[in-house]
Amino acid sequence: MRLPSLWGIMLMLMKIGLVECDLAFNIDTHGRETTHDYAEKPVIGAMPPLEDVGVGYETLTVSGRLIPSKLGGLGTLNILRNAQASGTPQLVTRGDGSVFGFYVVQSVNDEHTFLGVDGVGQIVDITVKMQKSAAPAASDFFASLFSLLA
Repeated sequence: MRLPSLWGIMLMLMKIGLVECDLAFNIDTHGRETTHDYAEKPVIGAMPPLEDVGVGYETLTVSGRLIPSKLGGLGTLNILRNAQASGTPQLVTRGDGSVFGFYVVQSVNDEHTFLGVDGVGQIVDITVKMQKSAAPAASDFFASLFSLLA
């Protein structure tokens, strides 16, 4: 199931590699943290000056809620777990077209509540944590795309 279209254009909230975050795989928050690194130079009797040593790490956390019995979405969790296991950076874009860059999936957390007779939660809260990475080599990237679909 997909979000309604607007003038024939399908809407999505975010895309993580092959995973489209839409109505079935619904995210409701994302947070981004960026850092910059400095080296401290100790001096006697004064505040130590800081030397710029470059860009630090950047993390992206995405959270949401799935309702598998009504909308599905559990298969998408498996695709994210395969991306995590492969270690291949995934291209992350936002629905407005902003390209965030390549991120590796560090963790995928799902918490099932109101379990049904099959053991699957009626509500599944998800959290995906990612860290920014360099773009993968083209051969590695395409090989990982095919492995994610297997």
